[in-house]
Amino acid sequence: MSISRQFAVPALRELVTGIAANPSEWADLVRFDLTERFYVRLRRTDDVEVWLICWDIGQDTLLHDHGGSAGAFTVARGSLFEDFGATDQPGLRTRRHTEGDAVGFGVGYLHNLVNVSTEPTVSVHAYSPPLRAMNFYCWLPTGMHHLREVRCDTPEPDTTALEAQAARLREVAS
Repeated sequence: MSISRQFAVPALRELVTGIAANPSEWADLVRFDLTERFYVRLRRTDDVEVWLICWDIGQDTLLHDHGGSAGAFTVARGSLFEDFGATDQPGLRTRRHTEGDAVGFGVGYLHNLVNVSTEPTVSVHAYSPPLRAMNFYCWLPTGMHHLREVRCDTPEPDTTALEAQAARLREVAS
């Protein structure tokens, strides 16, 4: 049995920016699909995994954390908007990431990402240890509401039922 170690956040940021700066590692893998984000694992060890995620126009994620994994992402092409915060703090902030921007985060970080530009976007994400679960949330005027933990081994678990649950909660709260 091997014991995995968690990469430090600066090392994860360095990893994703290094990969994004080397398109020969990922450019042939880029695919866009209007119905769902395309993703492919670029690397995986016991300690860390790296994913390429392709975002067509308007695609987004639900508000989520990474189930105990630290992480980082960078925009390799295009731009993403991010709502972000922490599981132990009220409120969310919003920021825009353009090509070359990188974000590293610890285990208490939560966010959602969206491509609101008129061009497709490509991003590189790393998680340490590799993803085992993600927790999904809904932000309401009354605060953060945990929807559910989803066991997963990809950064794109099926959230169809959670999206409907979040919409119902927002409707009741308004």
